[in-house]
Amino acid sequence: MNHNQWSERSDDALLDEWKRLTSAGVDAHRTRCAAHALAWHEQALRVAHELLYSEEESNVSDDDRLAAFVIAHLNLAECFEALDQPTSAAECLHCAHHRVSALMHNEDVSESMRMAACKHIRYTFSALSDHHAAHREQASSVDALYDLSAHASSHRSTLH
Repeated sequence: MNHNQWSERSDDALLDEWKRLTSAGVDAHRTRCAAHALAWHEQALRVAHELLYSEEESNVSDDDRLAAFVIAHLNLAECFEALDQPTSAAECLHCAHHRVSALMHNEDVSESMRMAACKHIRYTFSALSDHHAAHREQASSVDALYDLSAHASSHRSTLH
């Protein structure tokens, strides 16, 4: 489904699509097919992006919209780990954490979105901390955690 088709669907339909894609990704991961899981979770992230950044008034709660975004990033990071790509995993976690942090401090977004960000920041922080602890010896992974420019300039995807 392309971007224009998503734009024509309700946020409820987007959330249902995100759940379906995420479930397929989790199933693929459980069967140890990380490449297929990655493909499903990349699609889920595209839908989560559309859901989070919908310009119209949403009938889906800000908490659910942000949760989809965070979970999609956490799932992608897990896939990258399974594919022995810790730097990509770090970039994914870093992106989610900084996006949530920015929402938490942005007075231009709704109070409910800032509250959702306050709730979800603990998940992104925990994932970053766990990743850092698991990869202390890998300088490139640690650099990716703290270098905003590394993600913005070199990542192969514009999904984040």
